[in-house]
Amino acid sequence: MVGFPTTPQRPRYTAAVAAPLGVSIRNCGIVLALLGVGACAHKQTIRLDCVPKDVTIYLDKVPLDRVPDSVALRTDQPHVLFFKGEGYEPMMVVLETEETADGPALFPRDLCFDLNLAKRKRDLEIEIEE
Repeated sequence: MVGFPTTPQRPRYTAAVAAPLGVSIRNCGIVLALLGVGACAHKQTIRLDCVPKDVTIYLDKVPLDRVPDSVALRTDQPHVLFFKGEGYEPMMVVLETEETADGPALFPRDLCFDLNLAKRKRDLEIEIEE
């Protein structure tokens, strides 16, 4: 009769395996918990449907491929929006984060209300000497 082990064989991680990697299960758990907390950061949607389509938008110094109707931004940090387009005065808007009863929020909340992309005025004066 062949005897079977009473407990299942499980692989064991020894110090010889874990030491070269410098990894422990506890450290992995801490890293995963921190990643989970960072991924749960509050986001706020900012409307951009008032921006002309021929304007380039830079979000935190990175140009957007197209003008979206809205962007979802993290509320735990400020953001800078820069608007630039042919025939428009360039404009920069800083979205500041403020603590509210519902948690952090970006201000101004309604960018379309505060945004005033004005067309450049090109006045041409012609003087004729006789």
